[in-house]
Amino acid sequence: MENKINVTKLDEKIINSVRLLANKMITKAGSGHPGIALGAAPALFELYANQMMLDPKNPNFENRDRFVLSAGHGSALLYSMLHTAGFAITGEDLAAFRQFGSITPGHPEVNVTPGIEATTGPLGQGLGMAVGMAMAEAKLHHQFPNVIDHYTYVLVGDGDLMEGISHEVASLAGQQQLKKLIVLHDDNDITLDGEKSRSDITDMPKRFESYGWDVRKVADGNDLIAIHDAIENAKLSPEPSFISIKTIIGESGPFAGTSKAHGTPLTEKQLNTLADNLDVTLSGFEIDTDLRQNIQERIAQRLALQKQPTKDEKLAYQAFVQHHDISDVHLDALQTLQAGRKIGHAVLQKMSQAVPNIWGGSADLIASTNANIEESGVFSSDDLAGRNIAFGVREFAMSTVMNGIALHGGTKVFGATFLAFSDYMKAGIRLSALQKQPVIYIFTHDSITVGEDGPTHQPIEQLMGLRMIPGVDVLRPGSAQEIAAAWRQALRSTQRPTILILSRGTIGNETTAEQAENIIQHGAGIVETDDQPVVNLIATGTEVQLAMQVKQQLADHHIASRVVSMPNLNRYLELDEKDQAAIIDEQAKKDVVIEAGNTLGWQSVVGKDGLIFGIDQFGASAQPNAMMVDFGLTATHISQRIMESLQ
Repeated sequence: MENKINVTKLDEKIINSVRLLANKMITKAGSGHPGIALGAAPALFELYANQMMLDPKNPNFENRDRFVLSAGHGSALLYSMLHTAGFAITGEDLAAFRQFGSITPGHPEVNVTPGIEATTGPLGQGLGMAVGMAMAEAKLHHQFPNVIDHYTYVLVGDGDLMEGISHEVASLAGQQQLKKLIVLHDDNDITLDGEKSRSDITDMPKRFESYGWDVRKVADGNDLIAIHDAIENAKLSPEPSFISIKTIIGESGPFAGTSKAHGTPLTEKQLNTLADNLDVTLSGFEIDTDLRQNIQERIAQRLALQKQPTKDEKLAYQAFVQHHDISDVHLDALQTLQAGRKIGHAVLQKMSQAVPNIWGGSADLIASTNANIEESGVFSSDDLAGRNIAFGVREFAMSTVMNGIALHGGTKVFGATFLAFSDYMKAGIRLSALQKQPVIYIFTHDSITVGEDGPTHQPIEQLMGLRMIPGVDVLRPGSAQEIAAAWRQALRSTQRPTILILSRGTIGNETTAEQAENIIQHGAGIVETDDQPVVNLIATGTEVQLAMQVKQQLADHHIASRVVSMPNLNRYLELDEKDQAAIIDEQAKKDVVIEAGNTLGWQSVVGKDGLIFGIDQFGASAQPNAMMVDFGLTATHISQRIMESLQ
């Protein structure tokens, strides 16, 4: 394709002004990353000046192009460009870079700064979220072609591509043939510790070719025509595109081409020299008005040309993406006990009928997690209507891609694997919480009752570890109806991720639908109680049934007790004392917790005089019942210990 732009002196002045402003911010803050701001500015300029469909006055309109700065340490560059493009970022905001309470934090944060699409910084995850955004676009474009039709761009550095997550998500994107995903690689051959060659010799273009991507190279990161042409040609490709742009880290600065340029703020003297080298000056922390006006006029011209959907098309889209009423969706009474994962599957079928925009999948474990939508195909370039995502054996990718899907908006997404493998996903779950995205995680095979697969597959510390992440609802429902209620809460959530912990073993049917709703709402609730209980039996998941057996054995010895299901420990702890006392009887002599996992953390519920029956060591390869006996998780052992403690 022949180029359609003429590079002017004004373009160069805008780029150099953005470079200087970013470095001025970093120097004032006394910390930051000047190297990428100097090296990658032309690539970012091309996106905002000539490519992206944006509306700075309405930053979140549905059909905007998405840009993710996966190399999140380059935030000063992005803030400077957003300021230039007309987003609501003032000179005062830029001067407050990296300061407490500012809208220009050290790494980009969604919902903090206008124009930021994702919270980035942990390297590689931005690329994963961009893949998720591109998947969401492909799906929604298939159903609403005149409402959603945009590109997803992402800037990655060498650090992003060294992280293992980049392999997982790039492989998935190639398999999905996400043709509207365009990755710009800031190829400067430098990492924080030195030359990239000291730790990595990978030929990145060949690597992405092997994933099934369209690959292009730009030999000079200052060649705006070459960058423009590479992007225009990438838009014609039926594959996702990887554009490797050779840049010089810290270009025009005192540490150009060295690792010192990565994170060393310039002194005032060096900053003045940089201004001379770039042949620009700045008044305060703002780009000159005429330069900003030039960029903003280009953006406005593109926006004016965007095809608008009809009123009926908009209404159809809104009907699809709205929060659907699921209050009347209930689980049918079960005639026999079933595994928690199978009950979860039955609930998902009902919910997917009522909520047409839910989709998701498993990390190659559908046969085990049962987390699939039966009456639908597998999402792919050949079946964009499919509601099942074949994530493959890519747990970390699954979490980051789901974050991207949620950030894009328009659909609800779930992903499933074994609880023990949530360790692979912890960083992604943390970003779900940090970004307040209502992603639904389903973790099955939730205890040592996994059995013969042994300690590698038997979760011990994972459940309590997940509860420690701020802003996450971790639910381990103790009955079939609680699973249904937990799913309802997950689908209603708008600003918190939800983790559903489901069992391989059989789950009880002790609670009614009304009881279950109350239990999930408060984090805990009474399953069954005697008058004036002497013992509170607090349990989660399949251990609720065990608590019911303990209750019966205590009753045989004329000891009154109460069984409490506590699927959401954190939510219970957030209740006021009055509400807590209505659930756990304060007059009882002994509080007892039963959970087949790490005991650390339960002291906040039972106190120093309570009893905690759990597991603080790794399991073994053995039959489930043998495991429970070995760890003392039997009704006989627990009831005997309780009676001894009462004496």
